[in-house]
Amino acid sequence: MASTAPALLAEAEKWLGYKEGASNHTRFGEWYAALVKDKSFAYASWCDEYVSYCAYASGNADIVGQFAYCPSHVNFFKNRGQWHKATEAIKEGDIVFFDWDDDGVADHIEIARADSAPGATVATIGGNTSSGLAGSQSNGDGVYKRTRYRSDILGFGRPAYKSAGTSTGSGGGKTPAPPKKYTPPTFPKGLAPNRSTPSAKSLQKALKATGWMGKDIELSDNYGPITQKGVAGFNAKHGLNDVGKSYDPAIGPKGWALLLTLAYG
Repeated sequence: MASTAPALLAEAEKWLGYKEGASNHTRFGEWYAALVKDKSFAYASWCDEYVSYCAYASGNADIVGQFAYCPSHVNFFKNRGQWHKATEAIKEGDIVFFDWDDDGVADHIEIARADSAPGATVATIGGNTSSGLAGSQSNGDGVYKRTRYRSDILGFGRPAYKSAGTSTGSGGGKTPAPPKKYTPPTFPKGLAPNRSTPSAKSLQKALKATGWMGKDIELSDNYGPITQKGVAGFNAKHGLNDVGKSYDPAIGPKGWALLLTLAYG
C-alpha cells in the first residue's frame, strides 16, 4: 500500500456519513482502545482516533501518527519539524488542527482535501464533527466534509508522504510503537460543589471537551450549578452516581480519572 496523501483521503472518504453510537462509541474508538489496551477509548472524543485510523488503514501510520489527544498530535509534528502556521499554504493531505476558543490549544483535527492558498478557506474531512455550523464542531455525531475558515485553524502538520510507487505494506509498513497511555492528573483536593477552587476550571474544560458543558460558557473557579449539571449528566451516563441517588453533582476520583481520560487521553 502506498504511503500517499491520496491513499489517506481515499480511506477517509470511505467513512463519509458514518455516525457514532451511544456515548461516543465508534469503530475508530474500538480500534484505538485495542491499540492502547484501554477500553475507555472506545467511548472517547474521536476526531483524532478517526484520523489516526485512516492513517493506519491507508499505510500512513508512521508519518501521520496515532493519537487520541490533539495537543499530543500537534507535538508529534512539531518534534519532527513538520509544523506550519495557519497562515501558510496548505496542501492536500495536511493534518489540520483547530482552536475554536482561541486559547492556543488544539480542540479538533481534520484532513485537508485539497490545496489551499494562504488566506483562503480550507476543504477538509473530519470525524466527531457536525454537518453544518448548527451543531458542535468538535463533539458532533459523524464524519463529514467541511469548508473551514483560517481564523479557526491553530496550525497544521505536513506528513512526509512517500512516492506513490513505494510499497509500505498493510497498515503502514513498519508498525509504530503504541502511543503512551494517558495518565490523568491526581484528583485535586477541595474540588466539590459550591466551592471556589482553581481546579474547577480544569473540571469545566474537561466537561466542555466531552460535550457535557457548552463551549461558550466562561470558565470559573466556582463549582456552581452549571458545572454541577454537567457533572451530574456525566455521572449518570457512566453509572457513577451513588447507589440510591438519581442526582449527584459531585465528581470523585474515579469520575475525574474517567472524564479526563475521555477528554484528553
